[in-house]
Amino acid sequence: MASNETMKGAEDIFMEMSQCTPKEIEAMDQKHIFRAWTPVGEPVLIERGQGPYVWDVFGKKYIDCNSGLFSNNAGFSNPKILDAVIKQVPKIIQTSMRQSNVPAVFLAAKLAQITPGDLDQIYYGTSGAECAENAIKMARSYSGKSEMIVLKNAYHGLSYGALAATSSSKYKQGFGPMLPGFLRAPMPYCYRCHCQPETCGMWCANEIEAIIKGTGIETTSEVNEIGAVMIEPVQGSGGIIPPEGYLTRVQEICRDHGLVFILDEIQTGFGRTGKMFAAEHEEITPDILLLAKNVGGGFPLGAVVTTKQYVEKFITGTCTTLAGNAVGCAAGLALISELQERKLAENAAEVGGYLKDGFENIDNRRFIGEAYFQGLMGGCEIVKDKKTKEPISGQEKESLVWRLLEEGIMLSASGPLGNRFRVHPTLDITTKDADQILSAFDKAIQEVLVK
Repeated sequence: MASNETMKGAEDIFMEMSQCTPKEIEAMDQKHIFRAWTPVGEPVLIERGQGPYVWDVFGKKYIDCNSGLFSNNAGFSNPKILDAVIKQVPKIIQTSMRQSNVPAVFLAAKLAQITPGDLDQIYYGTSGAECAENAIKMARSYSGKSEMIVLKNAYHGLSYGALAATSSSKYKQGFGPMLPGFLRAPMPYCYRCHCQPETCGMWCANEIEAIIKGTGIETTSEVNEIGAVMIEPVQGSGGIIPPEGYLTRVQEICRDHGLVFILDEIQTGFGRTGKMFAAEHEEITPDILLLAKNVGGGFPLGAVVTTKQYVEKFITGTCTTLAGNAVGCAAGLALISELQERKLAENAAEVGGYLKDGFENIDNRRFIGEAYFQGLMGGCEIVKDKKTKEPISGQEKESLVWRLLEEGIMLSASGPLGNRFRVHPTLDITTKDADQILSAFDKAIQEVLVK
């Protein structure tokens, strides 16, 4: 147990932080913290959180529709997760997976129990990008082939291999050449697809098979080395929800051609889409499942979940230092317990449906091109004209994000045209909170877009 002297030292640290004014903290942030992106306005300095809410150092309250970059499904400062962490820290924090630890063993067993099908081998990491890297390595070592099909507008992380699989060029500027071997199939973007839904015949999925056969419209393999397909069941950064049957068709294509089917559930997992895992919506089982963000209850943790046949050749000789850390694994066990006991996936489905209906019926709904939700993985595409689908400008997007922030709603906009506003709050959100989000959108649209 920690000594009184150690505890006193911790008190001194927090006392020092509490004695700084918000303006002083803000100045220190600007002086020392580097951000490799350009935020809309200054970053919000968060002091604390509870449930779906966070408070900044000035005391302003927000609903965080990014839920801490989608890593707090059970709510900020969740009491059960906090209790698990407090109980684990005095025992041991970090061991490395060369020795393993008790929470890591129990979390692995729990993941084998709740993930789809017969997936029962867990390879720990520390982040989603690291898990994507390991999945790429597993697929290549298993298949003996160097190419992989991914989707346009995909996001799999920003480390080197994951970055190559990620679609957006803005993340890659100045870092080339990229790791080769990634072929891009169309994303299932029904709202702006050139096909008519009733006659498309799942064109976007079938184009994956066309690429495999060498008849793809936009891309094809030059060396016939395709060994895997990696997709997100819902595109997290892109905000693209595929049509019903899409995932089943992709799995079928992979089975027919002997390809490794990798499902990236880093953002969709753990109740986000209204099911524990998005794969459950179509009852599919990937060969390799990627989990992160919430798998550690908000602590840095990732997991590649698969079967023995895919790990037999994956012998790296080592593991990353903090993979499977005991505190993160204890927090992950508490998270799963919370999701199950409080039925948070069911709540996500209910409130997500409420938000979808709400966006379609706000006063300024003529600017809502599409409201899309699968559970609480959703948002709306804001356009200038609903008939022409003309997207709003970059300046209008930034103005809307600013106005929403002033109304106490934190979120971001992304998507192929940058005009899909992501609404991914914690899963304990209520319909009353949803009404606040909808009201804020209505006000922001009125002020920014109504001329």
